[in-house]
Amino acid sequence: MVKIKEGYVMNAREKAEFDRVNALSRKTSGVVAYYFKPQTKYPPRIYVFMHAEIWCDRNRRPMGLFHAISFLSRPMNREEIEYHHFDIRLCYHQYEDWDKLIYAEEQEAEELDKENPGTGSAFLEKLKSYRNDYPVGQPKNSQPRIKEQLTESGENILMAELITNGQHYSVQQISELLNIEQQGEKRMTILILLRELYKSKATGQTGGFNVTIAQIERKALMSQQLTRRNYVRRVYRKNKLFALEEVSAKYPDYTEAMLQADLLVTKTKLRKKKRKPIVDLRRCQLEKLARKLSLEDLTEQDYQSTCCRIVMLQNAHNLRLPIPLTVTLNKKTLVYSFGWRTRESVVKSFVDLANTPGITHEWLGQRYKEMCSSNYSF
Repeated sequence: MVKIKEGYVMNAREKAEFDRVNALSRKTSGVVAYYFKPQTKYPPRIYVFMHAEIWCDRNRRPMGLFHAISFLSRPMNREEIEYHHFDIRLCYHQYEDWDKLIYAEEQEAEELDKENPGTGSAFLEKLKSYRNDYPVGQPKNSQPRIKEQLTESGENILMAELITNGQHYSVQQISELLNIEQQGEKRMTILILLRELYKSKATGQTGGFNVTIAQIERKALMSQQLTRRNYVRRVYRKNKLFALEEVSAKYPDYTEAMLQADLLVTKTKLRKKKRKPIVDLRRCQLEKLARKLSLEDLTEQDYQSTCCRIVMLQNAHNLRLPIPLTVTLNKKTLVYSFGWRTRESVVKSFVDLANTPGITHEWLGQRYKEMCSSNYSF
């Protein structure tokens, strides 16, 4: 049951809202999801999302977890479902200490064991097994040191070391190594390898990390080429005449042939402009008549009548005149007027209705009033 502070007296509005929500049926099930947020400028933490099945990716964006994947989940017990039945917003908890998280989850595990024996205990053991993988609220563990100056062979040795033993590092250790490298030497191969390691650990794909040194070097080469091409295009845009000399100052082996290759732009697919479809009767008729003039071989008389029809429709459209529709039933003629922007389908449906055998002006007039009074019809 929802907890109400002892001695608190609800006013009439709160009481009415409480009774309304309390009368609603409870959910039969729910999911609790656990996400790890590595250290940024804030300490690392674990987010616990209640009713995670209704959370969208964009709802986790403020926490920086838009692309994150939960490392653990469990079903909600009945007490949690009852308590969160009265939530007016999406609910989550965050922990910066494993002890506090485990203490809170022990209470929920007991309730799970009451409902389904063994479920809560199994979940609690699985949660505790992640304690070393996602360090929260603990002093920084020892991490492999990156030497400040490494030869080319030393860089390859470090890459081999990371590929071999990188899966044994925690997410926090990999994040710290990545920050050190970004603030230090900024070696592209090491940065790419650390990013791949971080991605595999964060997504839980620890068994599928099969990356070779050749693949990392190829990615680094492509990244360097992309950086150089973007730099060349920026320089050429500002100073076309002396672009080659300016680029050569940064890249000594740069040639004119490389300049032409970097400036070459592949043909891009033109995006079609989005236009609202034409649905009103007069403009639809104008389009059909214009198509008739351009595609069909008309006689002089048909050509003149088509042009006159176009002029009449265009003038009526410009003046926003109503659309008159003359209907004769049982030797009685009436004119039904529609708005100047009425859809073609609406007018055609009314014409089909007027041509129905046995229809009368009384029934047709009633239908006309319904169509004119409805916003959907127009």
